[in-house]
Amino acid sequence: MTELVWYGWLKTKPRRLKIQLIINSPGTIIKQKDECFRIQNETDRMDIAAPRVESIILSNKVMITTQSIVLALENNIDVIFLDNYGDPLGRVWFSKMGSTALIRRKQLEATENEKGINIVLELIQKKLENQIEFLKKLKYSRPGKESVFNTPIRTISNSLDFLVSIKSNISEARSQILGIEGTAGRAYFQTVSKIMPEKYRFSGRSRRPAKDPFNAVLNYCYGVLYSMVEKACIIAGLDPFVGFMHTDNYNKKSLVFDFIEPFRIYAETVSVYLFTGKKVKESYFDVSSKSTSLNQQGKPFVIDSLLKHLDEKIRYKKRNVKRKYIINHEAHRLANFLLNDEKEITKWLNIKEF
Repeated sequence: MTELVWYGWLKTKPRRLKIQLIINSPGTIIKQKDECFRIQNETDRMDIAAPRVESIILSNKVMITTQSIVLALENNIDVIFLDNYGDPLGRVWFSKMGSTALIRRKQLEATENEKGINIVLELIQKKLENQIEFLKKLKYSRPGKESVFNTPIRTISNSLDFLVSIKSNISEARSQILGIEGTAGRAYFQTVSKIMPEKYRFSGRSRRPAKDPFNAVLNYCYGVLYSMVEKACIIAGLDPFVGFMHTDNYNKKSLVFDFIEPFRIYAETVSVYLFTGKKVKESYFDVSSKSTSLNQQGKPFVIDSLLKHLDEKIRYKKRNVKRKYIINHEAHRLANFLLNDEKEITKWLNIKEF
């Protein structure tokens, strides 16, 4: 049944830990059987008790009954639907928000005041710091190839210096911040491409659709992270549609795009090591003249690798915490920061990846 369900972090103490069901095998159906989810296809069947499930992530080739959705709602389990690129299309979520409307009012106020620009700068700053530290880690593991990394590390460090010098409001600083991000991002991904096996090198970021295997893997990992970030925001009482850096276009989850920035390193680390570790196979991809995408063989492999990475513990606020839980902790810290009426600027983000 591993074709249907990937447990990720269910390697040890399975009775204590909740699991995330990620199901994308075509023709699979999820039914409700008493207090269990019954997952089956033409050849296999598995029953999983609802209290053991944290969330259910489904591709657009999987079916789920309304009884199963009700069971998920009754057990506070969100059901997330992904498109072919791994991006969340929608979710079924219990109707109660995680907090009072006060947090959301403060969130709206922050889009026009000092707190908003501070939040944006903290998020982007941590993203750039993560990029620098990751490149340094890759550099130290490749003696004799330091020249590949030195210039891009300086470029991103200079971008970081420009970023922390910004003092204006969000509206005035938005284009400046985007330019800084773009410069750093190009230097970062050009370096990543250079350390790829030759056949997997790429010319830059490509999103929807991906033009090469690396971007296909990275986009898929980002898609899973988006759903986790959105859930963390909702639980913390934050409005996913009210962002600070990203504009509030109709149906655009602006805060999710903002808040994911320091956590992108999780997806990037997994993607890079899958290729540099020569764990990726050509058979994992469907390739055409215009796009490259993960197929049914590649998706579970990538998801399993990402979930294992998210399940690892790192130092966070002087204790060991799994990466997947840090997203939730930081969403609550952001909510508390918004509720704090102090005028001075204080750092709220507390993530150290390396």
